[in-house]
Amino acid sequence: MGRIPEAVCVQLMNQYEAEHTEKLEQRAHLSGELEAYQQETDDVQQWMKLIGEYAKLEELDRPTLLRLIKRIGIGERKVEDGREVRDIRIHYNFVGYIEA
Repeated sequence: MGRIPEAVCVQLMNQYEAEHTEKLEQRAHLSGELEAYQQETDDVQQWMKLIGEYAKLEELDRPTLLRLIKRIGIGERKVEDGREVRDIRIHYNFVGYIEA
């Protein structure tokens, strides 16, 4: 008669529900990744535009410093080869710390 037994139908429905839930979770995860990627891309584009304005900067004043730099971290004082040294980490707006 072309009927599916109830047990098989229930099993198929359970598989469908599990797959549907998995796909919804995967979609949410991928949407979050895409949003983060788009934000990162926007930040880099803003940085490129901003830094392009200062490509031939000859003097660094306070307003320019505040537009370009988010924070500056200065490490503890150390003595290396008889000289005092410190680690300085500059964290730029939009792109963060750039390893030199």
